[in-house]
Amino acid sequence: MKITLTQNSSIDTDRISYYARIEIQTVTVDAGTVFEVPVYVNHAGLNKVYNVEMCGFRLETAHPEDLPEAAARLLNGLINMARLPSYVFIARRAGGIYPVYTVDNEVIAVTPGGPIFRHVELAKVREYLTDYLHRVGVLGESGLSDKLHVRGVDMYTLGLRRPVFYLKKRVPGQVDFWAPVFESGDGRLIYTYAVNARRQVPVSDGREVLNLRALVAEVLHKDGRLPNTDDLRIGRLFPNRWQQLRRHLKADGDMAIDNKVLTLFRDSDTLIGLESRPQEERYSLFLGHDADDLRQRARRDFERRGVHVEKVITEVA
Repeated sequence: MKITLTQNSSIDTDRISYYARIEIQTVTVDAGTVFEVPVYVNHAGLNKVYNVEMCGFRLETAHPEDLPEAAARLLNGLINMARLPSYVFIARRAGGIYPVYTVDNEVIAVTPGGPIFRHVELAKVREYLTDYLHRVGVLGESGLSDKLHVRGVDMYTLGLRRPVFYLKKRVPGQVDFWAPVFESGDGRLIYTYAVNARRQVPVSDGREVLNLRALVAEVLHKDGRLPNTDDLRIGRLFPNRWQQLRRHLKADGDMAIDNKVLTLFRDSDTLIGLESRPQEERYSLFLGHDADDLRQRARRDFERRGVHVEKVITEVA
């Protein structure tokens, strides 16, 4: 591993003093990869503190020339199964960070000095890790108030990326599928990992949301992990991206399920039900080939989340 510091000569020099150029030269799947990690400078009285963040872990030194050796130690510790992590899980309250690796058809999460959790589905790995962290007291009491948050690792800066939405399948009797979707650093692509590979589509004024969902649904279906492609839905979509996507859809009335109301839209032969999640400032999208099909999927998810369902009324605009 070769790490060199380059003086920042562009904008924001008061905040970013250097860039750490990291060349992976060891025999790993990342061999030949070059990362450009920003080195931030903070002032503590008359003294300066230099720091970098890599895969969610922060390093600080009093002198910039000490950073390369410290960064090399950290990265060598993060390389596991001959690769850097694809994700990290973060326990916010406890401050714990747990690297997650994708190896062939498995997702693997590691804990410091503890067990390793692996499964073909990221959803199951998160479930196993969550249960373990509750048992050892890291997450405290079990429940929705204390959970793991996922972030992607930027394969250029090694910084963390927040998901722009999620792809989800939760069908009784089947293993859950749960995949965070990220935007590339240059904003031109969105991507996720599914069926042993990174799946990506170009950003196209909101249309990329449905395009990536369709791509992932198809590969899951071919792999025997998604019997019905409409079972893969979109969750926690940010308002700005929904507003872009909305322009490509045709309004088709409302569907009321007890005290929940879905706003309906059509995209070719697909009916889409939009659920607003005001407490999260996000949206969820259910899909179906007709109203009855969509109703069953939404009802099933509401019941799983403990939303009381009594009746369904469909109105067509």
